[in-house]
Amino acid sequence: MSCTARKELFSKQHYQNLIVTKDSSIKLKKPPSARSELWSNFSQVYHSDIAQDYIVCHECHIVLKWTSETEDYSTIKERIVESYAEFCALDNKTFETVAGDDFISLAKQLMNAGALIGTGFSVNELLPHPTTVSRNVTRTYNKLKQQLILFCENVQHFTITCDFWTESLTGTYPHVFSGISRVQLSLVECLHYGGISLHFVDVGFNLQMFILACKLYDLPNQKAYNIRDFVNIVVEEFGLKINEDIFIVSDNESKMVAAFRDGVIRIGCSAHYINKVIQHAFELEEPCCSGVQALFSLVRDIITYVRQIHKQSSLSICVQNYCKIRFSNVYIMFNTFVMVYNELPSILNTTQRQNYLKINYVELEQLTRYLTYFHDVIEKLSCERTPTVHLVVSYKQFLLNKSKEHNDDCLHLVQLKRYISKHFNDYWIIHDIHYIAMLLHPNLKSYRLIPDKKNMLLH
Repeated sequence: MSCTARKELFSKQHYQNLIVTKDSSIKLKKPPSARSELWSNFSQVYHSDIAQDYIVCHECHIVLKWTSETEDYSTIKERIVESYAEFCALDNKTFETVAGDDFISLAKQLMNAGALIGTGFSVNELLPHPTTVSRNVTRTYNKLKQQLILFCENVQHFTITCDFWTESLTGTYPHVFSGISRVQLSLVECLHYGGISLHFVDVGFNLQMFILACKLYDLPNQKAYNIRDFVNIVVEEFGLKINEDIFIVSDNESKMVAAFRDGVIRIGCSAHYINKVIQHAFELEEPCCSGVQALFSLVRDIITYVRQIHKQSSLSICVQNYCKIRFSNVYIMFNTFVMVYNELPSILNTTQRQNYLKINYVELEQLTRYLTYFHDVIEKLSCERTPTVHLVVSYKQFLLNKSKEHNDDCLHLVQLKRYISKHFNDYWIIHDIHYIAMLLHPNLKSYRLIPDKKNMLLH
């Protein structure tokens, strides 16, 4: 193997120029360990009698990047993992950063650059300054938006999903605004945002999804006519028009129902319905759910304590606290708690250990197992790759079947099942399009899932 301890960190272009000018410091030799027949057309570059990580083609005299170091894949992988861990820890990034498609695209560009120019260049010369990146965001957005507008020219049938929310961190906080008058305080409001996505099936029968907008809602209020105008303006920017043949998917708030009552077909988001019913069962003052709410409070308090004292590293997995804006978060919290249940006593203080002893593990396990069904259904109905409208009826019936009482169910689970069964029938609305889509599917058209609806559907 060639000695590389004193390699010069020159660029590939530098060596290319030396070879073209036939510089006396350059020599071309075969590597001592060369065995492949391909080496009959290539030679390694030696600069001042020191082997470099470059080779030269005998025919075209082009310099190519090549490493003579024998480093196996596992070693390279370990070095990448180590650098990634330092990147997350020192720069305060989430561990999911490298999982994104755009980060992978950036890594590919850096790999391509390294293959072309070698290691002679400083990485700082390749990476753009943050200011340069920020200046190009708008340009990149406008470029992609124009591409999407052209793509939408042939879209005739589509569905729009819309949602609106308030960013609470922009609201009024007494400790922040303690120095201003009450009148001035009333003028400080939370910021509102609107998100709109486009869904349609292309000529290859693949479900396509694009985000049309996720931006500040700057209209005077959130009355129905303003919400409708906001959605219409965004959709029309892409050359699309909402009419009686277009579906709008939204939550079941009164303002959303009123906004899309006329001139469009509005259906509710099934995943949102499921999540809301479960959220109300654990958050609203419902006498029939007081037992599971007490268990919910105990688990939440313990997890809050564990996260505040920074003892998560002592557990086998990271416990997740409840967050009402995330789907299935009640299940996620309970499930992570169950997984570390036996590990918790060693890190709890006296108060939290008393709360821990109040928890009935059998009851907790039954409740978590029951909520698993709802989590799985939400995940399947939220699929972005294939249509799911034909699954709504069958999954609703599936959850109702799972909500039937059993002899070995604990009292609090029975109460929760009764609450969910009642509110599913009242709150989760099934539209004609759900039945039509189900009956058109070859595996779901036998009426066996909903025998009581057979006569209605036939007529």
